[in-house]
Amino acid sequence: PMALTQTAEYALRAVVWLAQHPGEPQTKTQIADATQVPSSYLPKVFQPLVRGGLITGQRGLGGGYTLVKDPEEISMLDVVNEVDPIQRIEACPLDLASHGTRLCPLHTALNQIIVHEERKLGQTKISEIMSGKDRPTPLCEVAERIQAEVQASRDSAPDADEHGGGDLNGSAAPTSNHGGSDTAPSAGDG
Repeated sequence: PMALTQTAEYALRAVVWLAQHPGEPQTKTQIADATQVPSSYLPKVFQPLVRGGLITGQRGLGGGYTLVKDPEEISMLDVVNEVDPIQRIEACPLDLASHGTRLCPLHTALNQIIVHEERKLGQTKISEIMSGKDRPTPLCEVAERIQAEVQASRDSAPDADEHGGGDLNGSAAPTSNHGGSDTAPSAGDG
């Protein structure tokens, strides 16, 4: 049976994470922490996804990566084919002259398995992965941990009104600790 490459799995993890955070740009560090994909490897994953129009990257304050399309419109195959397209067996991998352009029974069977798995990936939408019935939500423990850390930092922060800050509604203006190395490249980078 076909096995996905590490790059393809990393891309699927990142896309699922972005789908779970619609309209919330996610920095490279946030995605790396949440998906357990090495931060240094993410550009290799993101560049083809940006070129393929599945995600977008925005530099600067408030920047990060977001999905371009609705998760209901993106199949697992769309993601996989952008980063590491599935290779079917179209000719004898052993280059045996006696086989010519015909596949032997072994490679015919293996190719049929690849076609079946490719079809399944094409039928499975990212939205389906996010809402697996009777299964854990992908990356849920990471999301819960990150949410708890954000809440803890908010709870430990001094009240903005005591220091003359805050807006007319009594809430402090949001701040960002995103450094220059954690911003997303634009779609033209790469």
